Amino acid sequence: MPKVRRARRPNPNPVFSPALTLGALGVVFGDIGTSPLYTIATCFSMGHASATPDDVLGIISLVAWTLVIVVCVKYVGVITKIDHDGEGGILALLALVAPGKVKGIPAKPKWVTIVVIIGCGMLFGDGAITPAISVISAVEGLDVATTAAHPYIVPVSVAILIGLFAIQSRGTDQVGRLFGPVMVLWFLAIGALGIGAIVRTPQGLWALDPRHGLGFIVHHGVFGFFVFGGVVLAITGVEALYADLSHFGRPPIFAAWYVLVFPTLILNYLGQGSIVLAAHKVPDSPFYAMAPGPMLIPLVVLATAATVIASQALISGVFTLAEQAINLSMLPRMRVRHTSAAVHGQVYVPLMNGLLAAACVALVIAFKSSAALAAAYGLAVSTTMLATDVVFYQVVVHHFHWRRRLALPLVACFFTIDGTFVAAGLPKFLDGAWVPFVIAAFFVATALTWLIGRRRMAEDVARVHMPIDQYLTDVAPTDGEPSGTMVFLTPDPGHVPFVDSKHRWVRARAREERLILMTLAPTRHPYVTDGSRVKIEKRSERLTIVRGTFGFMERPSIQPILDACKELNLHIDSDDTSFFYADPKIVRAHTSALPRWVRKYFEFLNRNAFPLPDDLQIPAERRVELGVEVAI
Repeated sequence: MPKVRRARRPNPNPVFSPALTLGALGVVFGDIGTSPLYTIATCFSMGHASATPDDVLGIISLVAWTLVIVVCVKYVGVITKIDHDGEGGILALLALVAPGKVKGIPAKPKWVTIVVIIGCGMLFGDGAITPAISVISAVEGLDVATTAAHPYIVPVSVAILIGLFAIQSRGTDQVGRLFGPVMVLWFLAIGALGIGAIVRTPQGLWALDPRHGLGFIVHHGVFGFFVFGGVVLAITGVEALYADLSHFGRPPIFAAWYVLVFPTLILNYLGQGSIVLAAHKVPDSPFYAMAPGPMLIPLVVLATAATVIASQALISGVFTLAEQAINLSMLPRMRVRHTSAAVHGQVYVPLMNGLLAAACVALVIAFKSSAALAAAYGLAVSTTMLATDVVFYQVVVHHFHWRRRLALPLVACFFTIDGTFVAAGLPKFLDGAWVPFVIAAFFVATALTWLIGRRRMAEDVARVHMPIDQYLTDVAPTDGEPSGTMVFLTPDPGHVPFVDSKHRWVRARAREERLILMTLAPTRHPYVTDGSRVKIEKRSERLTIVRGTFGFMERPSIQPILDACKELNLHIDSDDTSFFYADPKIVRAHTSALPRWVRKYFEFLNRNAFPLPDDLQIPAERRVELGVEVAI
């Protein structure tokens, strides 16, 4: 038996610390921090703008005030204050308003659940595109040094992606510490570039006046609207910022944003405006145009490292969302490994890591350039932001009981801004934005199929349960000592499973043996001591309820539960102990049957979900699967 470590309660909202702040710089702000590389050039292209002072100041003003309103006010100022035991992201918001399981049966999905599933699917789609476009744009930057590198862009990008996903198993904390110093250097560098350009052409500072942005929208007609499809690129990492809340906590993210990230981003965007004003034309890359000649090559190398790091925010955010989706019965059980004993939310999901890696490699091979991928970028995350607005309103009104007259204007403002980003990005759909929608559609189909299927399965399994009081009355034990022990793994300790008329042999055996109803659940402690691992409730001489817990840093195993029971004089670890659990058999329902493809897909998911007995490491010779017909 592994040595039991003393329980330490994780802090779901860690206080400020330099180490966590450094990690946040390396993980949370990589995506939004490298947006100056391509945002301004894209805005000029989508807005059909020129290098006139009105156009330049208008575009820079829109980008700067988008950072203020969306990131500073909405996310860092408001949204990140709403968490679920330290967990962030759109699924954490849903967990605050979604009804919980009743007798182990998942709640019927409501409209807000479907909205969240769509938004979450979009974030998964963006999580596949972000590493691909970040890495390939980084490698393309080498063309600035030598065009001889062009034939190797795709192979090198694929190799870097494979290496990036290979180190994810080290954990978010270690990855953040590895990347953090590089991102500190990156932010200092882009801030210095901005200051240098502003000193040479101070007129760029006028972009801080929001009237220039409003003027651009008014005077450019439809293109003044479509420019938001480029402006959104400046904030593409903001939803991942919220999803990564559990990895570092709000104080480190707050400190990193206001002390370093936000000031240097604003300085850099103002500097790019100054460069365009001074040149009287829009360079191919306003970002690189700020660099003095001798500093160009070092800047390309630093930008290459920073853009590779940028993908980390979405990768770690996808891990968090996957764990939350499993807990909310939206994804099948899969292996989740917690990588930090101090912060609960730092997780690594091997299957999602593999799927993301495969998707990113496929996108790089298929699109071959960042320019081709750019059209697919931004629309997915803006759709997620819109979905976040909807569920945020539900949370603050129904969970935190804000007054509607206060919540509605705030959320309406958020909804208007995010809706603008979505509408402005729709013209990019046929040019590549369909990619994240396809990925999102796959996630939505999977989540709804699993959620609906698990609910029907739980309902059918519940029909073979008997209330404990009825069992104690109707099923009289035989005289003498019990011949063995039957342990039922059940999410509902108030009912005895499989003792109905359909399982007569189980009912007959239950008269002769001792029954243990065992419910297992994780806690928010990294480790659980033997003394607090189980709670035992004895209902009769032959029936006992055991509620067992595991720390989030512990791999679930039945043996610590059995050992803890032994310490409390409940001896169930013996050769005559059998563990019973449901083995559902999927059949077509006579009424209200789901479409055939849904039923077949659910069968596939259920068949490939990580089995509970394997997760608990129950010896094969002690397992008893009980067939239950589930009509779907």
